[in-house]
Amino acid sequence: MTPLKKYAAVLGMTVLTVASYHGLAAAQDVMGNGKDLVMFVMTSSNVYGANQIKGAKEEAEKLGFNLTVFEHQFSQPEQDQQVQQYIASGAKPAAVIFWPWVADAAINDVRQLSQLAPVIQLTQEPNEQSWPYVQAYSGANQILIGKTVGEMLLKARDAAKAAGATFKSPEGNLLIFQHPEGEKTGTERYKGMMEATKDAPFNEIHLEYGANSPETGYEIGSQVIPKYKGQFDFLWVSNQQAANGVIRALKENGIEPGKDVWIVSGDCSGSLDAVKDGETFGTGIQPAAVEGALAVRTAAKFIANGKIEGDVIQLEVTPDAPAIDPGPPAKYNYMPHAPAIGAEGIANTKIWGYTADEICDS
Repeated sequence: MTPLKKYAAVLGMTVLTVASYHGLAAAQDVMGNGKDLVMFVMTSSNVYGANQIKGAKEEAEKLGFNLTVFEHQFSQPEQDQQVQQYIASGAKPAAVIFWPWVADAAINDVRQLSQLAPVIQLTQEPNEQSWPYVQAYSGANQILIGKTVGEMLLKARDAAKAAGATFKSPEGNLLIFQHPEGEKTGTERYKGMMEATKDAPFNEIHLEYGANSPETGYEIGSQVIPKYKGQFDFLWVSNQQAANGVIRALKENGIEPGKDVWIVSGDCSGSLDAVKDGETFGTGIQPAAVEGALAVRTAAKFIANGKIEGDVIQLEVTPDAPAIDPGPPAKYNYMPHAPAIGAEGIANTKIWGYTADEICDS
């Protein structure tokens, strides 16, 4: 059984790879022919947000859709207002692509949007409250990302042992800088990390919420690192943007990343210099542009077929974008995700035509 099928078996899902998916339904025309799509996402001032929007716009243009994008400044109330204004405008989109900033607080938004058009939820998987109003999920497989983190942490521990490191505990002490509390992204990734390391766990000494940018990474790191100085061997940081801030705080406290502590970041949004020079052991290459493009593809496939088919489609890592499958989307449509360890890992990773640098640091 492949790792993907094992993952699906745990969740009681049917997994369809792209190859096996062809032919399940009569091929429909996925071209937009001028139809309107609307997308609600976070601001393009964030590297990940900018790349996500870029990928969505490029794919919409290829498929012949007119895409309108609403960006909020990390604010659910602002997103609520944007949704209300859009509904009041009388617009009639063919589909809605919606990333709820705070899932529980956005239920009314997704409910009202579903009365306009089919809703494809992006980045944060729908919960029990929102699924009645959502047709399909498209985006990151957060549990898979967490498992990738766990696998890189295990490799970091092996590398540290090979370098002659002495740990603070037999397993190695782990300090975690997590996404903001309550954000499903962090919760799901944590599950995946624990699954990957269950046979050789780390000694988790503390989990701190909130680090999600260079600024919050530095601010929170400056408070937490002095408190736990001398007690940790490994760090898991939510993303590379935050890790870059944490690294600054480590150095200010006389701790040398890559020598005194080994760092893994969950995804690569932000400068990759720290990965290339060894200050960060490894990161996950989460291609935001691919996530945006996949959301548009998922919307196009649902518009063309009017239904979903199957539980999961997990796209594999390929250097070039596969041709769009004209059949129905699955309930869960997961983008590819790859680990990258050190400069070599960065140099050798390419997904859907994008290099790691283009994915993470543009």
